[in-house]
Amino acid sequence: MTDLSREEHDAKLQTIEARMDGRVAAIQASIDGFMGRMEERWARADERMTRIETSLSETTSYVRTLKHTIITTAIGTVLAIVFGVAAFNATVLSNMLASFESGKNTAAAQAEVRRQTEATDALLKQLQQQLDATRAKQPNDQK
Repeated sequence: MTDLSREEHDAKLQTIEARMDGRVAAIQASIDGFMGRMEERWARADERMTRIETSLSETTSYVRTLKHTIITTAIGTVLAIVFGVAAFNATVLSNMLASFESGKNTAAAQAEVRRQTEATDALLKQLQQQLDATRAKQPNDQK
């Protein structure tokens, strides 16, 4: 083998350096393309994150409104039940008092009927006695 001269050696180094520069430029271009794609992806991810945050805010507002609606409905239902039971109790109490008063009135009416019946019996007995006395006074022929 022959020794390389300094010029040949420099030429080979320049050739190698030129190839390496080409490779580095290709790698740099590949990295730049990758970084561009990554920046696009980050931009889309930021847009998506913004949409998600907006949706989350809307959902939170909806849940808060729904929570108020549920609580209001529950309170209204409880009040309706309480007032319904109270009205039912008042109606039952009123009916019981009316029944009691009706019973008292019925007892008074029965006592009055009993008194009138006794008075009627006494009158009937008196009339029967008068009739018997009148028949007894009449001669037997007219009977």
